[in-house]
Amino acid sequence: MDLAGKDVAGNGGDEERIAVHDLEQPFRHQEQPPAAEHVSRRLAIGHLIREVVVEVVSSFIVVFWSCVAALMQEMHGTLSFPLVCLAVALVVAFVLGWIGPAHLNPAVTVTFAAFGYFPWPKLPLYALAQLAGSVLACLSVNGVMQPREDHFYGTAPMVPGHTRLPFLLEFLASAVLMVVISNVARSSANSASDFDGMWGRNNNNLNLVVNNNAQSKAVGGLAIGAAVGSLGLVIGPVSGGSMNPVRTLGPALVLGRYDSLWIYLVAPVSGMLLGALCNRLARSADAIVAFLFAGDALAAKRALVPSGVAAVVASQS
Repeated sequence: MDLAGKDVAGNGGDEERIAVHDLEQPFRHQEQPPAAEHVSRRLAIGHLIREVVVEVVSSFIVVFWSCVAALMQEMHGTLSFPLVCLAVALVVAFVLGWIGPAHLNPAVTVTFAAFGYFPWPKLPLYALAQLAGSVLACLSVNGVMQPREDHFYGTAPMVPGHTRLPFLLEFLASAVLMVVISNVARSSANSASDFDGMWGRNNNNLNLVVNNNAQSKAVGGLAIGAAVGSLGLVIGPVSGGSMNPVRTLGPALVLGRYDSLWIYLVAPVSGMLLGALCNRLARSADAIVAFLFAGDALAAKRALVPSGVAAVVASQS
């Protein structure tokens, strides 16, 4: 859930806002000496490694504590289901507020890529990093908690064989979650543009913007964590409350249980795509009305077609 540089919420015409994250912008319009090109390439590789490590670590933390909380409920009865959801929400908020921008979820990465705010070539790396973090977390859970074979900390339909309702709930919850993520990403992009606008001005204003940016990051993490916990509390008794393919796939691979796995691969991706589309349409309502009733095609294009895509290639800088 990358909280910087991804305005999936709509109004894609703010190229200035997105351009602040473009690390290569100063070098585009001038030829670089070989040494500078080499340094730029090494810097890009370093940023990519950092992004992958962040995805592995953040996915590990979220999946590990989610599974531990589920086992504490099942093995010891020390946590009720609402407390499990609260624990998951706090962990998500902590990870996003501390480690920083992270997707945590292949469905989020696919959605950002589909809407032009994330480069497709990076998608396999992110998905593999997220899955690796989930599998490592589940192996660690087995080592720490030592659950019996009948203890299951993955997600599956609560009623075996019934897939329609779990699929619908995972689909709809994922759509709502993406609406929250989109608005948090938009708010973070606004904070980043404020920081860029204050760069080089007096120190008092700069410190104020840095503090506001940090607060926006923390509030965004809390908002997404609250959404994950609340939605899990609602749909958990039916589907387990995954909304994340690797939250289900990691335990499935480690435990060898693949009950209705397709639900947790298809529903989150399709639901988040729908949520991002609905959010963009909602934010572009004025432009759509202008196009339908005034024939202003340019306004509709600015609102519905992503702009500044190349500027968001450095997604977690």
